[in-house]
Amino acid sequence: TYEQRNHVLLASGTTGIFSFLCCVVAVSMVIVLRLYIHFIYRLAMYQVLASLFFSMSIGLALMLYDYNEDSLYDYISCKITAFLLQYSVTVKILFIIWLTFHLFSYVVFFKNLKRLEWLYISSSVIGPLLIAWIPFIHNSYGLVGAWCSIRSWRDDCATEKYIEGIIEQFVLLYGPAFLMVGLCVVAIVTMLSVLLYRHYSHVSYVDQGTPLLDRDQRKEIIKQLLPLLAYPIIYLLILIFP
Repeated sequence: TYEQRNHVLLASGTTGIFSFLCCVVAVSMVIVLRLYIHFIYRLAMYQVLASLFFSMSIGLALMLYDYNEDSLYDYISCKITAFLLQYSVTVKILFIIWLTFHLFSYVVFFKNLKRLEWLYISSSVIGPLLIAWIPFIHNSYGLVGAWCSIRSWRDDCATEKYIEGIIEQFVLLYGPAFLMVGLCVVAIVTMLSVLLYRHYSHVSYVDQGTPLLDRDQRKEIIKQLLPLLAYPIIYLLILIFP
């Protein structure tokens, strides 16, 4: 019903604002403590910034409280919030994929791809812009339940399927999300298996003939990188068990 929609919207919007404020505090601490000068902390900060933008998109949905389909303001607000939601979700997915890729490269192959930081950022920020505008072509953005996103039915008739919207949902949202889940699960299982093998075998073919100083540095870097595994793991759990 209309009241139930408002209650759901109020709960999700309030949660989004709270998450946004938490992310602002986290980013502020990184800046004040100048932790961003270290690449590892920047990787974590990018995840927090992506979460910050996603939370802001959820919070902005409160503009749709008491949504009036005949109001031009509500119509435009719905399109904007749907676009921002689609964009922020894609940004989050790409940052998670790049983080997992970076961890996988170092843990498994000892390849520090720090030089690709510009690629991580540019593809995760610019790439989603090339995707999020596509639903405007078929006017697919609209009210979906309590908030605005890509519609899967026409107008308010849930029995009349909107084929273009359904295709866009799977191609632009669900498809990339499932792909990320699959890739991250394989990467995380592989990394944990490699770490356990190296731990219990006490030796790695990569370490053979490697100076002691280099081995110690690698172990120290891995200890710093491992906590970052929490980001893809938590995000995967949220997607699988919402």
